[in-house]
Amino acid sequence: MSEDQMSSNDDRIIDPAFWRGLTQRRLSRRQALGAAGVGLASSLWFTGLGPSVPSAFAATLPNADVGTKAWWKRQKLHDQVNFANWPYYIDVLNGKHQSLEHFTATTKIKVNYLEVVQDNASFYAKIRPSLEAGQATGYDVMVMTNNNPELSYLIELGWLIPLDRSLMTNFDKYASPLVTNPPYDPGNKYTMAWQSGWTSIGYNSSVVKDPGDSVQILFDKKYAGKVGMLDDPFEIGSVGLLAIGVEPAKSTESDWARAAKKLQQQKSDGIVAAYYDQSYIQHLKNGDVVISQCYSGDIFQANLNSKYRDLVLMIPKEGVMIWTDNMIIPLYAANPLDAMTCMDYFYSPLTQSVVEYYDDYICPVPDAKQQLLHPTGWNAAALKALKSEIQLPTSVTADSLDVFPSPSRIKASLPYYPFKNQEEITAWTNLFLPIIQGA
Repeated sequence: MSEDQMSSNDDRIIDPAFWRGLTQRRLSRRQALGAAGVGLASSLWFTGLGPSVPSAFAATLPNADVGTKAWWKRQKLHDQVNFANWPYYIDVLNGKHQSLEHFTATTKIKVNYLEVVQDNASFYAKIRPSLEAGQATGYDVMVMTNNNPELSYLIELGWLIPLDRSLMTNFDKYASPLVTNPPYDPGNKYTMAWQSGWTSIGYNSSVVKDPGDSVQILFDKKYAGKVGMLDDPFEIGSVGLLAIGVEPAKSTESDWARAAKKLQQQKSDGIVAAYYDQSYIQHLKNGDVVISQCYSGDIFQANLNSKYRDLVLMIPKEGVMIWTDNMIIPLYAANPLDAMTCMDYFYSPLTQSVVEYYDDYICPVPDAKQQLLHPTGWNAAALKALKSEIQLPTSVTADSLDVFPSPSRIKASLPYYPFKNQEEITAWTNLFLPIIQGA
C-alpha cells in the first residue's frame, strides 16, 4: 500500500462532519446536489423541459466597459454584500458563521448570506430572466459548479463581471494550483474557487480483491451486474473518455463518439447495474453494487461507520475528475467592490482553516493546513469554539488527503471539458444522455 493510501485510510475514520451529523441535520454539498436531482436537472436542458439558452452565445459583454480597470476604479464600497451559496457549505456555530462575523468586524461589510443554490440548472433558471432583461439578480456573489454547463453559459453570454486582479492579493499568494488558471476560466478572469471535490471510483475491498488502479474496472465483465454508474451525462462522458485514454479537457467530438461507444458496450454487456443519482452510495453500502462511480466525500464519510470501512476510494492511473464550486459576480451586481473584498477574504489561510474544519472538502488554500495545526490569529478562538462542539482535534482535517491532497493526487486531478458553445453541449448530450435514459 502506498503512503498516499495509508494516510487516506488513517484519515477517514474520524472526519468531523460525521460527528456533527450526530447532533444536527447536515447534508453534504454533494448530498444537497443529489437530493435536488442533478441527473434530472441536467437532462431537463436537453428535453425542452428546462430553461433554454439562445442558439448561439453572445461574444461580448452587454456593457463593454464593465470589469475594466477604469470601471473598477469607479466602484465604491457600500458596506454590504449578498452572498448566494449551497446549503451546509460554510462554518456554523450556534447558528452563526464565525468567518463572516470576523469579516464584518474587520471590514464593516455586512454579509447577507443566502443558502439558495440547490443545483446549477434551477439556480440558473432563477437568475436568467433578470440578467436577460438587464436587471440585477439580487446577488453580489454566487457559487456555481464547473462540471455542468450553466457556468459556461454565464461566462459566454457576458453575464459575469470580470474580476479586479488588483484585489486578489490573497488569491494570488495562497491559491492552490488546483484552482488557478482552470481550463473553464483561463487566468481566473471570472472565478475564484470556493471548494472542490473529486468524482472517481469507489469499491468494496472485501469483494473486489484485486482492483488494480484503472478506470477499466468499471468495464470488467467479471463484475457484470455489480457496477454502478452516475446518471449525469457529464460524469459518464468524462469517465468514458478516461477509459479510452483521452483527458476530457483535451478531447474532441470524435473522441466523444468513441467514449460513447465504449459506454454503450459496457451497458450492452450487462456490466451496469443501474445509473444512479446520489443513491448510489446506499447501493454500494448494501452490496447491490461492488464498484461504482462515486464522489470522494461520500466514500470518506461512509468509512466513518465501522460497517463500511471496506469501501475504498480509487485514484485511477488515468486520472480523477475534479469539480469546483466557484465564486462569481453576476452582471449588474449592486455591490461588486464589496463582493471582491469578501471573495479574497476567503483566501486568507486563517479564514480557510475555520471554513475547512467545518466543510472538509478539497481546500483551495493549502496553507490553511498549518493554520489548523498551529492557529496564529483570530482563527485560534474560532477553532477552539468549533472544537468544543465537534470534539475532535483540528489535525483530523489538517491531515486528511481528502482536504489537503498529496502531490500525487493533485497531479492526478483532471478538469472537465470546457464547453465553448451550445452546439458542443448539444453534441455531448446527444451522445451520452441516451445511454442513461435508455437504462
